[in-house]
Amino acid sequence: MSHIPLDNEHELLQQLKDGNHGAFELIYHHYKQQLAVNFLKLLKDDDLAGDALQELFTRVWNNRTAIDPGQSFKAYLYRIAKNLAIDYYRKAASDRQLRELLLQKTNWYDPIEEQLIKKENKQIFESLLAKLPEQQRRAFELHKLNGKSYKEIATLMGISPSTINKHIYQASRNIKEQVLKSPHLFRLILLPIILHYITGFPN
Repeated sequence: MSHIPLDNEHELLQQLKDGNHGAFELIYHHYKQQLAVNFLKLLKDDDLAGDALQELFTRVWNNRTAIDPGQSFKAYLYRIAKNLAIDYYRKAASDRQLRELLLQKTNWYDPIEEQLIKKENKQIFESLLAKLPEQQRRAFELHKLNGKSYKEIATLMGISPSTINKHIYQASRNIKEQVLKSPHLFRLILLPIILHYITGFPN
């Protein structure tokens, strides 16, 4: 069923509080499409988004007596949605399988690099760079830290700009993999980025 309008949301919410399944179904079909889209943006996976949507409305039904028809129900739903997404990412910090899923589904290259380059993370960043192959490390440092263009780096290293591009891409991916595979680095570097993103996610 596609998105449907609600003629009187206040009245439907009152009926939902009283345990009316018909009112619950109308509310569910009204909000499910946009919530599913937002869950997919937050969780990057169709199955996870579907499970989260089901969990959200299970919570709505189980806590229906606490609903205040006088308050924004949309804001209430999005608050639950964000809390579910936050729970997922916090669980990922200690679950390798979920971190691997993040590696496949998300693209946090720039935020990770921006966070690592900060002064307070200098020691961590240097330790990650030290694990890279020499050519990757040098190309990455010249471009990301020294602001050199691919053409300039190619001249300095004596290899083609396309090879430089490959080295920098692989270095970025290697750094991302190190962060995602380490529970400690995930909590320290990536989790604050994700939580900030979710907190500021538009309704």
